[in-house]
Amino acid sequence: MKRLKKMVKYAFLLGIALVLLLLTYNGQAYAASVTINTVDYTNENIVVNNNGNARIYFATENDAARNSWETMPADVGAISTIDFSWVSPTVEQVIVVKGEDGVAHRVTLRERARKLEVSISYDRMATLAKTDTIAHMLNIMSSAGTGESPITFSELEWRKGENGAWRDTDNPATPKDILTVAQLEKLQIKGADLYFRIKAVNDTSAKDGTKGRRVSKEVRLKIAKKASPVVIGIDGEDFTADIRYGKEYRVTTGGVTTNWVKVTDKSIREVPLAVILNDGSNGLTAAKAFPAMFIEIRDYATARAAASKITEIQLKAQRILTGNIVKGVAPDDADSSDPNMYISYNGSANISITIPAASTDNPYQYCIVKPGDVFDNERVSWSTITRSSAVKVLSSRAVEGSEIFIRQKEIKSKLATRTTPAVDYELASTYLKHKVEYPAVPVVEQKSFTFIKGISDDLIFNIKLNIVGKLPYETEIRSIKLGTRELTFTSTTNLTGTPVPTTEYNIEVTLDSDYLNDLPNSYSRALYITFENGTVDKTAIKLTIQSPTPASAITASASKGKAAGTTSIRVYTTVRAGNKLVYTRTGTKVEGLHTENVITGTDFVDQADIAVNVGEYVTVYEINDTNNKVVRYKCIQITSLYINP
Repeated sequence: MKRLKKMVKYAFLLGIALVLLLLTYNGQAYAASVTINTVDYTNENIVVNNNGNARIYFATENDAARNSWETMPADVGAISTIDFSWVSPTVEQVIVVKGEDGVAHRVTLRERARKLEVSISYDRMATLAKTDTIAHMLNIMSSAGTGESPITFSELEWRKGENGAWRDTDNPATPKDILTVAQLEKLQIKGADLYFRIKAVNDTSAKDGTKGRRVSKEVRLKIAKKASPVVIGIDGEDFTADIRYGKEYRVTTGGVTTNWVKVTDKSIREVPLAVILNDGSNGLTAAKAFPAMFIEIRDYATARAAASKITEIQLKAQRILTGNIVKGVAPDDADSSDPNMYISYNGSANISITIPAASTDNPYQYCIVKPGDVFDNERVSWSTITRSSAVKVLSSRAVEGSEIFIRQKEIKSKLATRTTPAVDYELASTYLKHKVEYPAVPVVEQKSFTFIKGISDDLIFNIKLNIVGKLPYETEIRSIKLGTRELTFTSTTNLTGTPVPTTEYNIEVTLDSDYLNDLPNSYSRALYITFENGTVDKTAIKLTIQSPTPASAITASASKGKAAGTTSIRVYTTVRAGNKLVYTRTGTKVEGLHTENVITGTDFVDQADIAVNVGEYVTVYEINDTNNKVVRYKCIQITSLYINP
């Protein structure tokens, strides 16, 4: 037993000797291997435990493979730091570290996040308290996280401006650094730039770099300055407010305030007051006049901007137009106290509108809606009346059956001066209307003529001078023009003596074809018909003048017929759809036909016998089956060679 104990003791001493022998080479003693303490991504250092090594070696993986190492004296103390800020952060890189014993350790330096985007949604702000962080307002997208574990607000750090210090977003240990809604509101006063980045994470567990991450590239988030109150215009004539996409409004009337209404349609450029009120008012008639209203408008909050300050507009109740529209001339003693509006007729040439109360300070307006049109306040064109004398409106503008609308014009507000009082803003008033009824005016029948030179006959159209119950204002035609050319015409009428309102009178007009033959070609030009008392019609009769179109040729040949004294014609041309073939037998040659010529020949049968004499002409026509106008033709003189004897 004692012998066994001695043998164990000797073996232990021998082991120590072997270890000392292994740690000694050429008289040089080596320390234990270096080990990795931390991969410090925050300060970009690899922290190693010296373990007695005086020198530490490191290299990239490629350089280590070539045995090309960087040598660094070990720091004083137990640990040393190897800087890796020189390593590109955009790609993953492996650094090999070893001590004097040559035992290597691989550290994988991860690439930083390739993508970081931070945006803010201001429309979520209303749901948060001032002490809340803005975490719920931020939208964070990054390549560093995963679908199950994305980068969160707490993993970011931020700074204000380019030179601010980096702070934790919501670290309770540093409450002054926490980015809250209250801080954001302060930044919105003048606007600011915030910078964000993903925090670096040190690898203290795996210690090979794989459990940490680099700090990301910083991104800028511009905090917009809270917008000033929007400038809103009121169109007191169209009754609209300049409220468009991106704005919201509410209105108070009769002590009741509506909810905010957002304008989300990008095509909207203005909102009618009728839509804002939504109570049936439209500002046109006394029954639908606008009440007094208080309108508030602002830019509504979006993902990029907070709601702007509020613009306030106070509108007075709309004026209701008093008085009446009177048919006739204004009294000689009418003055500004007269609330009526007078409309008189000057034959069929024009009408006169007289408003005794109209002035520069109290302007009126009128518009005309022609027959068949519907009054649309946003489309009609209003004309202003600022004087009490008569305003003439031509009948070409205020045609028979039109409606004239009259109202007081919108009044712009003015500040008081030393000599004039302040003027309050006023919407245009409600309107009154009057239907235009002239004395009977001539009505020219609507016609479009096509005159073919050398072919067409005289052109005839009718003019109705009046209707039963009205005397005709016009009884004669002064001139008819086509452009600048005065046409030659004749007219007949059933009007003899003095006209009476119980009879309907007409004029029949004939345009001379010989004169039209000498005019230049034209396309659908309106005749300018002027009556003796000045009435003009320039739309009813449209005239096209054109030269005839030569008919083209068909291909055909003659041969002897089967029966004696006959010939036979063969047509090679294909007859077009809607056409047919006919023929005529004449003693003279048929030539110079045009597509306006009408032919009533005998139905043609290809290669059928046609009785004919020597020297006569057989002409085959392709004509339109509906109007018998020539399309194409062929005239063949029949000689003895083409007749069966």
